[in-house]
Amino acid sequence: MKFVSEFPKNFRELSSWELKGLLEAYGGIVSGENEDLLFFETDRPLDIVRRIAFSKRISRIIDQHEFPIKLQENGSYAIKEIRSENMVSLIEETAKRIIGKVNLNNPDRKFIIYNNENFNLIGEIIYERSISNLIDQKYKSRPLNHPSSISPLLARGMINISGVKEGKIIVDPFAGTGTILIEAGRMGIEAIGIDKNSKMVEGGNKNLAHFSIKGKLIQGDFSQMKDLNNIYAVITDPPYGRGSKIFSESRKTLYKNFFTLLAGMKGTVAVFCLPSEDLLDELKNYQSFIVIQRLRVHSSLTRIVVKTLP
Repeated sequence: MKFVSEFPKNFRELSSWELKGLLEAYGGIVSGENEDLLFFETDRPLDIVRRIAFSKRISRIIDQHEFPIKLQENGSYAIKEIRSENMVSLIEETAKRIIGKVNLNNPDRKFIIYNNENFNLIGEIIYERSISNLIDQKYKSRPLNHPSSISPLLARGMINISGVKEGKIIVDPFAGTGTILIEAGRMGIEAIGIDKNSKMVEGGNKNLAHFSIKGKLIQGDFSQMKDLNNIYAVITDPPYGRGSKIFSESRKTLYKNFFTLLAGMKGTVAVFCLPSEDLLDELKNYQSFIVIQRLRVHSSLTRIVVKTLP
């Protein structure tokens, strides 16, 4: 089956790489992409829409031979069109080929038209992004929060970029409040967390219990990740503040040690954030990688999301 995914504003690269990771996990190919859309084929679309965090909308592309489309008895539909200013609307023409009642407020099925100078296509929407559905409401009442905690959306996106699927194990060696472990658990992926700070470990485990997640967070140094078995991916967001207890060593030494450990974990994928360009340059000395996207957090911090290559 053929599909099209629409990139959300300001997250084009993150959205593209997330979808590619999910296609790696569940099977499928990318057939093309432009500045706004990514076209792909897969036989497991429901697995993808169940997990995806950075797609604005996903639609199944409708072949012309499928028209006319006859809805179930008393079935309703709505049509949305995204078109260039100089293009003539195709809504009326398309509506004539759908047998059913129009209901713009609560339709049974939703269709979309992409209409521009380069192409036009009609799809049936199978997913539309809803932040309220993506972010579990339990985050509002979790036992431990921290201002530097990674957002649940970015945590989910990074996990998906890795290509991991159910039955595999990931590790977060700077687990903090456990957000990456929580999002992994919500998607049915086993996760192990490590953190040096005993208060974070205690609070992080309370967070896991709050979400009824079976993952575990242990106290220790990030280097312990090399001793774990059957790890598919390292997914982490290292602490950035120089005042953090983790920075008993210099920041550069810590990252050098982290990069060395990653390079030694052959066959393990890593997706993580870096806080500066100098550390990105340092990573070049250890292994190949892709810069997924630079995400501005505030005036003094930009998260650089990277994925290492085998």
